Amino acid sequence: MLQLFTLSSLGRDFFNIKMLIIVLITIGLITLMTILTYALEHQVNQHQAPTWRYLAHGTEAVSVLVSMILLRQIFITLNSGSVISWTYATVQLTVLLFSLNTMRNLAVEVINILMPLFIYGQAIWLGHTTQYLPVFMLMTVILIGTVIYIAHNYQALIANQWKYLGFQVLYSGTWWGVIWSFHPFKLTHTLVIILGFIIYMWLIRLAVRWTQKFFDEVLTFDHQVNYDELTGIRNRASFDSSAQEVFRVYQRRNMGPVTMAMFDIDHFKNFNDEHGHLAGDAVLRHVAKFVDLQLKQRSTHGQLFRYGGEEFIIIFRGMPALQVGQVMRTIQRELAAEPLEFEGSTLAVTVSIGISELQTTDHSFTDWFVRVDDYLYQSKQAGRDRTTVENRLLTDN
Repeated sequence: MLQLFTLSSLGRDFFNIKMLIIVLITIGLITLMTILTYALEHQVNQHQAPTWRYLAHGTEAVSVLVSMILLRQIFITLNSGSVISWTYATVQLTVLLFSLNTMRNLAVEVINILMPLFIYGQAIWLGHTTQYLPVFMLMTVILIGTVIYIAHNYQALIANQWKYLGFQVLYSGTWWGVIWSFHPFKLTHTLVIILGFIIYMWLIRLAVRWTQKFFDEVLTFDHQVNYDELTGIRNRASFDSSAQEVFRVYQRRNMGPVTMAMFDIDHFKNFNDEHGHLAGDAVLRHVAKFVDLQLKQRSTHGQLFRYGGEEFIIIFRGMPALQVGQVMRTIQRELAAEPLEFEGSTLAVTVSIGISELQTTDHSFTDWFVRVDDYLYQSKQAGRDRTTVENRLLTDN
């Protein structure tokens, strides 16, 4: 990583075409890392499962390491096999601080904490003197404290421009102290390097802010178009799009079972008539939140949609109808066992469910949908709070 450099390279590095190339490449890499981070966070928020969070954090950490390796190879190419450069050190620090600020996960924090030890070991391997070991140890302790503080107080730092700037200076200053401990240079040059680092980080922040703003707008638009405002789950328009796509893909490629479950809230009109429309809204939110949470806790990967009114639909990929029926029957019982408390009243909420797997004989999505709707009707006719799977009423035995 931060292999060392000669002071004579200082002026050349900051004012030549290679510097411009490196700035643009680094901004490009960081923009890609930002996009990756947003995409992964979106998936984590969608699934809300620990496995997805661990996978996302691990992927982010790998992206940091890959970016640093790519920068090293680029420097080797541009500098005839050498990475002895102030600029090289600066862009590496930029990637580390950026990842600490943007990704904010334990794996990236550990990379920042362990990096000084890696650099020191590399310096010894390259034959540098270790006479300033106490300086290295002191700077490392300060740097570790700075990394931990930044990682756990980012929102407070970003809200205070001067405090953010101060920790930027502290982060870069202690890093240059680490480097000085095995490659002494005139400390007056540190001010120039820190200033260059701050300017570099300012350019990076502009690129990141633009990318973040773009993604915020895209995600906001996606949420407005595809999510139900009342319940927070996907809406009818999202269902129409997803269901048709699922039908086409699974029918053409025979990718395994895909099952649809449709349910609606029993006697929903009574909640509105007896307790008011606010109670009806509360019941809808209660059911949507409860079922969505249960699906995620069971790692079913089922997509929940509000089809309209009190009707909901779930698409299960890779799960046969009977397995879906067992899962949904369990959720059905647990929902009935957790009534909703609303303005001093206890509202018992149950649902009726119809379930069917996509068949090769289904010539259109409508064939599949009508069959599921018919099974839902059978559950209602059987007394409600029932589950019908492929024309068969499930029992608890």
